Amino acid sequence: MYTFVCKCWLARDMGDGLTSRVFNVLDADSVNIGLKILYEVTVVTGDISYAGTDTGIFFILFGSNGCSGEMQLDKNGDRFEIGQRDTFIMEIPDIAPLRKMRIWTDGEGCRPDWFLEEIIMKNLTTQEVTTFTYNDWFSKQWGDKLTLEWEMPAMIDGEQMMDYTTYTVQVKTSDIGGAGTDANVFLIIFGENGDTGTLPLKVSNRSNKFERDKLDVFDFPDVLSLGDLCKVRVWHDNKGIAPGWHLEYIDVEDSIMDKIYRFQCDRWLAKKEDDGQLLRELACANNDILELKERTSYEILTITSDREDAETKENVFVIFEGKKGRSKEFLLENSSKKRRFLRGATDVFEFSSKNVGDIAAICVGHCPKDGKKSSVKADVYWHVEEIVVTEMELNNKYFFRCNAKIPLRAKKGDHKVIECAKVIESFASKARSLVPVKYEVIIVTGSVKGAGTDANVLLTIYGMNGDSGKRALKQKYRNLFERGSADRFYLEILELGELRKVRVEHDSKGFSPGWLVERVEITNSATGVTTNFPCGKWLDKEKGDGLTWRELFPRN
Repeated sequence: MYTFVCKCWLARDMGDGLTSRVFNVLDADSVNIGLKILYEVTVVTGDISYAGTDTGIFFILFGSNGCSGEMQLDKNGDRFEIGQRDTFIMEIPDIAPLRKMRIWTDGEGCRPDWFLEEIIMKNLTTQEVTTFTYNDWFSKQWGDKLTLEWEMPAMIDGEQMMDYTTYTVQVKTSDIGGAGTDANVFLIIFGENGDTGTLPLKVSNRSNKFERDKLDVFDFPDVLSLGDLCKVRVWHDNKGIAPGWHLEYIDVEDSIMDKIYRFQCDRWLAKKEDDGQLLRELACANNDILELKERTSYEILTITSDREDAETKENVFVIFEGKKGRSKEFLLENSSKKRRFLRGATDVFEFSSKNVGDIAAICVGHCPKDGKKSSVKADVYWHVEEIVVTEMELNNKYFFRCNAKIPLRAKKGDHKVIECAKVIESFASKARSLVPVKYEVIIVTGSVKGAGTDANVLLTIYGMNGDSGKRALKQKYRNLFERGSADRFYLEILELGELRKVRVEHDSKGFSPGWLVERVEITNSATGVTTNFPCGKWLDKEKGDGLTWRELFPRN
């Protein structure tokens, strides 16, 4: 039997106004096994004069396991009025526990200013309640902050999940001819707990910024500390008399952690130099010490089923099938002094071994303690519920959902193979994998009449390790995205891991901006893996659904 939980309205004038829903299947224990979790979101507008708003409200949630992406709180009638509590039921990616919320308004509408008191989020699967408190205006004219965007730390059971810090950013321009820039420069810092959002590098210790062989210092107070940092994204707008820029390095100091992170560049950000890119992603040089060692330690955690006949008095062995090879046999010993594998028990073992890399599967066997064939009895099983393997050097966790009866056998080669069901990659592991990779991007335009576009096209690639940021797809002296054409681009991006989706969009400019995208193909030059993203839809204000952007997902 499958259970699909709703707990929300299908009505234009109730809840979030949607008249259709997509539900995730829940297992017998009501644990969400889909990609998203249902949350009850309550937005509390302040009970003061003019607190209500008509403006557009947007947010991004950051959790221990990623971020939600941009989401909108629809006005839909009389929401966000003075002293009001508005409740939404929303599907949000399973990124819990939540760490922070970035919320902003578009500053539009008859009443663009808004006083937000707090936002309360209840996970309808775990019933965990998370509170984000603000108590101020989103306004350019009222309040203490005079801003339309802010980040709020999550509060769970009275504990604040993130602390505020000051980031001091030191930017060193290289000592080569023409290295300085007159352009406007922007930065995003990435770490364990998400990113900072865009930080304009405007006010420094020097009035004339980014000059040759000079160090510029910028302070950003009241920023939520991201924990250990892994990369930065730096770019400029190519404006000014001499916009080309040669960046030597960026240092970021976190005052609360008392640590400095170095991001080495030594590259041009210039249309007429190097590869013509105006954006660079720089990995943290501090993480270079995280080299994968030949030997490591593994923790093997076993959970015996709670069924009546699940336990065993005999031994168990496990073998890893890893990306770098097969492990030795790990013998999980039972004894009369220290009984293992009892009904419903969790047992932990630790072993030293060669590092086999990412573990794709394990072989699980059940053998007699004395090693004798005569000890083997018919119909003797160990019923294992789950096995969790932790590689202790980088703390990556591999989950094997077994729910299997392992028969007692004398032959060591007689075992059951169980594939990995879930991997939780540690921050240290992700940081180590952030190396520059060239991605080949091919965009195929449809072959029907009027399929080509004259607009400026932007592409964002999303993977297991994050996203590329918006990349302009341009080439000198070429008429791109014509009917029936396949246009090829090369983008240098820090390794994204397995690709999840792409977002392709245009700015609707030019004589004929409408565009029919057939598909997008992306090849990782380091691995040779090509991912196809079919589209077959118009990006045109005048055709189809009127959208000028598409989010595309890989073909299975």
